[in-house]
Amino acid sequence: MRIYPIYHSGFFVELEERYLLFDYYRREIPRLDPEKPLYVFITHGHRDHCHPEIQSLTAYYQHRTFVGNGVKDPAFTRIDPGQRLELDGVEITALDSTDRGVALLVRAEGRTIFHAGDLHLWYWDDDTPEERKDMYRRYCAALAPLKGVVVDVAFLVLDSRQSDPDALMGIELFDRMVEPRHIIPMHYGDGAARMEARIPKLTCRDKVINPRRITVYEL
Repeated sequence: MRIYPIYHSGFFVELEERYLLFDYYRREIPRLDPEKPLYVFITHGHRDHCHPEIQSLTAYYQHRTFVGNGVKDPAFTRIDPGQRLELDGVEITALDSTDRGVALLVRAEGRTIFHAGDLHLWYWDDDTPEERKDMYRRYCAALAPLKGVVVDVAFLVLDSRQSDPDALMGIELFDRMVEPRHIIPMHYGDGAARMEARIPKLTCRDKVINPRRITVYEL
């Protein structure tokens, strides 16, 4: 499996028999074998997770399947929280989010990939204790279906707008509850330097792959 970070929450994953594209909205999509099937996933309709011209931007690939939530394009097969789809050997399970849309657990070719979308522990400086308690409850509830699941790689939010230590707590809690093999931070936009400076502060930093330092990573 090869992973190509694109930008923000966008990732291109190369498997032996197919490609997976998650939450693309900016910069270049890798161009590899145009005959290999491409699966395009959109977790929700926020503009930083979903390019409105995703069909034309992926037209280089001859065999495409579109799956998402909150996308008006009729080419997309809709998936809602708690729903499971199986499409040509790709199993997709949607989890609830603490924001819009869904998080996605994708199984294909013996690999299990988790993309959080906007599922995250969204703590902000002006939150009340009650708001933080509710966010914690919702985040844990959303992650509960992943207990016992072996996740090869998890794309998780490390948002540059949150302050320390709030920004780190979503990944920390995910690691304790799910124990993924590898973690790749996302959703930092143009704040790559801040994201990179935070990685050493994570207790699970040995699992973390720095997307700022790689163009392609092989697992």
